[in-house]
Amino acid sequence: MFYPRGRRGVEPFFQVEQLRRSGNFNMDTDHFHDSYEIYYLLSGERHYYIHNRIYALQAGDLVFINKNQLHRTTSRNRSRHERILVNFDDLFLEPAAGLVPDLAEMFQGESFLLRPNAHEQGEIADLFQAMLQEQREGAPWSRPYLQTLLLQLLIRLDRIRNAKPAVVIPEQSEAQHRVYGIIEYLDAHYGEKLTLGGIAEHFFISSTYLCRTFKQTTGFTMIEYLNYVRIRETKALLRTTDWRVTRIARETGFESIAHFGRVFKEITGRSPLQYRKQNRE
Repeated sequence: MFYPRGRRGVEPFFQVEQLRRSGNFNMDTDHFHDSYEIYYLLSGERHYYIHNRIYALQAGDLVFINKNQLHRTTSRNRSRHERILVNFDDLFLEPAAGLVPDLAEMFQGESFLLRPNAHEQGEIADLFQAMLQEQREGAPWSRPYLQTLLLQLLIRLDRIRNAKPAVVIPEQSEAQHRVYGIIEYLDAHYGEKLTLGGIAEHFFISSTYLCRTFKQTTGFTMIEYLNYVRIRETKALLRTTDWRVTRIARETGFESIAHFGRVFKEITGRSPLQYRKQNRE
């Protein structure tokens, strides 16, 4: 059974999919969302942007993405790859609230990468295949069965994580190291008036080099990245404060309410007021 993305917040949301791609492919869809994500690389190699770092993934690696965490995958060595992707929200696991702590407590609100051993990979792959089959067949009691499969997977991931598996080290070339510094700067100063020329001058590099290196390293343009960070912060303020939208736009670095509204809708598919209403009901 498939619980469509458009009804998230009204009823539980869950989706699992398996996909094989050949050749060069860079993710260009939503880069952060209100649901959790589990990415499992079955074969091939990928570059994965998470935690403001770039990681080189190999077959068997798994990534858990927390809600509203900016992330993206890009090609590595132009190799074909196959992956399984699971997305779900808090409501989907609500029936299990009495059995396990919530995910914020279970994983300390963190995104993380795992490199399971061969035996652990087999267990994880079996759970994913059971989810895919159950979603495909849509038999009676499909939702609670999928909930139990997902709960088994999350507990297994927590055990692997606590057993201190091999650490996946971020890429550390000179260009990547420079971009990491730029990312940290943008994360700290997103609420200020920033210009391409001003950032390039701050890091003693040309604007052309800045744009090219940032895009090659992260998969985002610098403006895309800055907009995603700003919208991520505005979503939090819309959920947790009663500030007027004009103040939220100003506090997060947008020069005009019109520009803020346009960027917010491009990234989230909703207006700021629609988002606030839906996430307070």
